[in-house]
Amino acid sequence: MIKVFVTSIALMLLFPPFAYGTTAPVADKLNQHIQHYVEDEKFQGAVLLAQQGKVLFKQAYGYADIENEIPNTTQHQFLIGSMTKSFTAVAVMRLVEQNKLDLHAPIATYIPKLDSKLASGLTLHLLLKHQSGLTRHLEHLASFEEKDVTSSEILGIINTSEQSFKPGTQYEYGNLNYHLIALIIENVTGKSYAEAMHTLVFAPLEMQHSGVERIANPPKNRANGYRKSVFGINRDENIVSYALGSGDIYSTVEDLLKWEQALYTPGFLSQQSIDLMFKGENKALGYYGYGFRIREYQRSREHNNLGKLTRHGGSMDGFSSNLHRYTDDQLTVIILANVRRFSIRTLTFELKEIALGVDSMQRSRSSFE
Repeated sequence: MIKVFVTSIALMLLFPPFAYGTTAPVADKLNQHIQHYVEDEKFQGAVLLAQQGKVLFKQAYGYADIENEIPNTTQHQFLIGSMTKSFTAVAVMRLVEQNKLDLHAPIATYIPKLDSKLASGLTLHLLLKHQSGLTRHLEHLASFEEKDVTSSEILGIINTSEQSFKPGTQYEYGNLNYHLIALIIENVTGKSYAEAMHTLVFAPLEMQHSGVERIANPPKNRANGYRKSVFGINRDENIVSYALGSGDIYSTVEDLLKWEQALYTPGFLSQQSIDLMFKGENKALGYYGYGFRIREYQRSREHNNLGKLTRHGGSMDGFSSNLHRYTDDQLTVIILANVRRFSIRTLTFELKEIALGVDSMQRSRSSFE
């Protein structure tokens, strides 16, 4: 059994919370609250909160490498799981703005080798919204091998699937939607998904510590992934090439703040693209926009209206992630963890409440967030 040690005290000396634009008591309160998760749920990872783009709190906990006792830092890279879908969706909108993609064109326009029965009635719009009716995950169709699977192999696996409902009539969250979107990005750019994401997203936003992971090209400063069990905490990681476009991106909390801030106002994307991405559906259709889930959140007593929350998280072997944008309060909460499982959404909600000074209010999450 491997014991997880907390590095927060040392890191507090390196990164004092008051240096990031908030009062020490609030920073202390955030840190103390996270410590409960460190102690009770063995949380380890990195946390960042920002308001109006300015960092309020930035801290790392536990180990990036337990076996060699290397502490996590806020510069460590973490796999972000399904948060990858947000990046894939943004890359699509960049290509739409370049007139290289049409959200409502038949999908066969971009993937002619997709089985015709699966392609019938499908568009990029429906894939982005998880309304395709396709099988949810590749592991339902094939056994994974310990290798970097190719895009053509992924398409071959997808072609063995069946649709469970007519496209556009229902919502069912699933990775196959975003595998196909990644293949479309590759086909229209003539680049690999990793190269296309670098060109379309990472380089323009100067996200120098983010990328697409493969066994053949691992990131240099990525934290190891771990799993909790009755036997202790042990290494546990996915073969990420099988998560093409849906869960194969790694990043840091600092890079994710750059990314998130770029989506607030027109510039990196047009206002039309931003509006489309953050146009959520109703409950029956998963509240889903393009690569983000759109919900409402409760604000402080001074505000009678509900705020707009845009969010996405991710969970995979060894890692979990969450990014919440509380738009009306211009508050961002980012959590990257290299251990599973723990209540990451609950922690995100609680940190928001502390940062806004409303943690003492009677709150309800039954209908919000």
